Amino acid sequence: MHPGGVLAIVNPASSSGRTLRRVPALQRALASRIPEIQIRSTEGPGHATLLARRALEAGARLVVSVGGDGTNSEVLAGFVDGQGRNRFPDAELGLLHAGTGGDFLRHLGRRSADQAIDALAAGAATSVDYGVATYVDDDGRTAVRPFLNVASAGVSGLVDYHVRRSNRWLGPTATYLLGSVRGIVEFRAKPVAIAIDGGAPVELSMALGVVANGQYFGGGMWVAPRGRCDDGVFEILHTPGGSRAGLLSLLAQVFRGRHVDAATVTSTRGRVVEMRPLDPDDVVLLDLDGEQPGRLPARFHIEAGALRLRAAGLPGPARTLGARG
Repeated sequence: MHPGGVLAIVNPASSSGRTLRRVPALQRALASRIPEIQIRSTEGPGHATLLARRALEAGARLVVSVGGDGTNSEVLAGFVDGQGRNRFPDAELGLLHAGTGGDFLRHLGRRSADQAIDALAAGAATSVDYGVATYVDDDGRTAVRPFLNVASAGVSGLVDYHVRRSNRWLGPTATYLLGSVRGIVEFRAKPVAIAIDGGAPVELSMALGVVANGQYFGGGMWVAPRGRCDDGVFEILHTPGGSRAGLLSLLAQVFRGRHVDAATVTSTRGRVVEMRPLDPDDVVLLDLDGEQPGRLPARFHIEAGALRLRAAGLPGPARTLGARG
């Protein structure tokens, strides 16, 4: 790729394979607005990261992720070093939704495909935040991975397990809702310590802990309705384990953001979040941008304003629940 070039990375497996059928039309639409664009399809997990890193090292000015939240996260990983710092602060990440969830773009407001491509071709980049997770991977090793939207731990990791094995032809909301119900039925809360910005740890039998840069996860659940992707802090929520009926009640409220007012939900903000199981043998699964890469203990920190992002709806989210009193 020549310096200053544009690369679009397409995940043909996204949206249950429907993106594969859309590739020719996407190629025509993108090439008509961005003549210099090159388009590559991913061939498996991790390939989007490799393609993005190679393009950026060759001098690309814009790398476009064409997929869902998981694809966006993989492409973002091509920008960062082993500590999660952006190696290419002058380059831009572009987003074009074609996935199952699409939750990060959801908080910027729904836009048509034409509007999304217009933003890529002629819009201005906005400096936004992203998160970095340091955690234990499936092989028991320490891993570092960036996330653009939401990191969480607890029942969400079990939900990911069921979503990956479900029939996604149901559509994103139904897929995640069914996975959530199954996860809640099977889940058993584990004692966890949570510390924010170096403060004293809070110990609880945790059902769910959320560290949000965006607002939505799980195919449309408005989990962090006061979150912003450009304010330099995470929106942090956690809730203890309880009865299945109580957790299902919270699930019913989360689509409208009403769960944040529940007595069992703690909502705060911060730049660094640490979570660890009180029993080192307990397995508490992680979710990072809709993927399940490992488990606690984990540390999450924010890279404030460190990414130049090009997407329809920027700057700022389309809606928030309201300012704190």
